[in-house]
Amino acid sequence: MKNCWFCFSFFLITCWSFVFSNENLLTHKITYNLSNEQIDVVIPCADTDLQALELCIKGVKENIDVRRIIIVSPRPLTDNAEWFDEKKYPFSKFDIALQMLGDETAAKQFLHAPYSRIGWIYQQFLKLYAQKVIPNISANVLIIDADTIFLNPVTFVGHQGEGLYNVGDYGAHPPYFVHMQKLIPGLSKVFSAYSGICHHMLFQKPGLDDLFDMIENYHHMDAWKAMARFINPYEGSGISEYEMYFNFIFTRTDQMKIRPLKWEDTGDIKKLPQYKELGYHYVSWHHYLRKNI
Repeated sequence: MKNCWFCFSFFLITCWSFVFSNENLLTHKITYNLSNEQIDVVIPCADTDLQALELCIKGVKENIDVRRIIIVSPRPLTDNAEWFDEKKYPFSKFDIALQMLGDETAAKQFLHAPYSRIGWIYQQFLKLYAQKVIPNISANVLIIDADTIFLNPVTFVGHQGEGLYNVGDYGAHPPYFVHMQKLIPGLSKVFSAYSGICHHMLFQKPGLDDLFDMIENYHHMDAWKAMARFINPYEGSGISEYEMYFNFIFTRTDQMKIRPLKWEDTGDIKKLPQYKELGYHYVSWHHYLRKNI
């Protein structure tokens, strides 16, 4: 049944992509000038993620070769990593809501509306712009959700600088791809069998710059404004930064590689030693934390 729904969703996405635009900005592959520079890890964090943050930081330090670990948040949350103030970004929650709704009164109401997921949307923009706003950051930035805990060693950059990517099995959520197609005509799901959503993402500067340049040249505005304007404010999940970047780079170049990791969503944090012993690379506490806030 799951596979049938997945195939049907993929069919819908393909049809919608055709309906929205016959343009295609992704007609040829390019080669990026990739770097072997040591990874910097960025972890956006809100108060709802604090239960897992120290475990997240510990897992990074023990299992990933990194230069810096940077927490992006409204206030300092730990002594075990650097802090970058999210207020230094070129936008706020209100700014994003204003682009989404086009009206100041509606934007202010949206910030407090019971159906609003503005915090979740805002955090995606923090991830996408980390490499743009944090000084002296690496060309290879690993974004990790604060409720994700690495248990065994993982490599994210290959010998020639190519990004190494894990995959998820969350299927195809149609609004993500509707949004992507409006941003970049021709951008659609690359792999029918899996998703780019797996609670972390390697953002490499050449790929991210290419993504932003294409959006800005096509829409003639800052990338974050265009991204926000095409989010349906009444759709609970109307944008995915991970799906957008993942499908963009695998459409744009042949340099990147899929290398699946062993991971699982879990609600039982007491079983971390067992997961580690069984060879899991990481676990996500995501659903448990969200269920209990």
